[in-house]
Amino acid sequence: MKQKVRLLFGVLLLVANPFGLVASELEKSISKSISKKLSKTVDKETQLSAWTFNDGNFQLELIQRSPQQTRSFFQGRGFSSKVADDIALSCVFQTIGRNTEADNKTDSVTVDLSEWRLVLVDVKGNKSENENENAIEKPIKLKEDWAEQWKNSDIKPASRIAFRWATYPTVQSYDPGGDFNWGMISMGPKPEATFDLHIFWKQGEQQHDAWIRQMQCPADQPE
Repeated sequence: MKQKVRLLFGVLLLVANPFGLVASELEKSISKSISKKLSKTVDKETQLSAWTFNDGNFQLELIQRSPQQTRSFFQGRGFSSKVADDIALSCVFQTIGRNTEADNKTDSVTVDLSEWRLVLVDVKGNKSENENENAIEKPIKLKEDWAEQWKNSDIKPASRIAFRWATYPTVQSYDPGGDFNWGMISMGPKPEATFDLHIFWKQGEQQHDAWIRQMQCPADQPE
């Protein structure tokens, strides 16, 4: 079976690489192309990281929110300490999606978070589980998942509304001309976990996807 897989991979390389570049050179070329689409920055003051992804007319910013920030935010909107803590420890990112097309000449960009998946990374081996055939891609935690979790709780309606408005829409379309929106996303893993995020979006009816590797959940440092 392994021999068949290697043979198939060799054929694919030959088709994709008719000039005979070795596999390592081809991998470097692909990695370089991906790196042009993705950048990572670290805020000097907060030490929080941000990932910015650009592909065509789609721009996505994923910015770490410290659990302290998120905890305080939801406590200030009427959530109990317990519920606010549950949200804060679910790997929350401030997220901004944008259609960067300046003119109204292209299709809208649509994001459906229910399609997104993540895979936890084995930091010790510095290897992503998704490189293993047995890896399991997990969905992120949507606002609908939180609502179901709180179905029989005594959370006040005003607090639920505040949560819906503060969190990123599960499905959102961005028109050309710079249309954008933002909100919080709960990735799900615990603080300091490292994961690879598999994102999906549509440009008109054309489906696109990409991996954002080695993302980290912010650490929790309670006061």
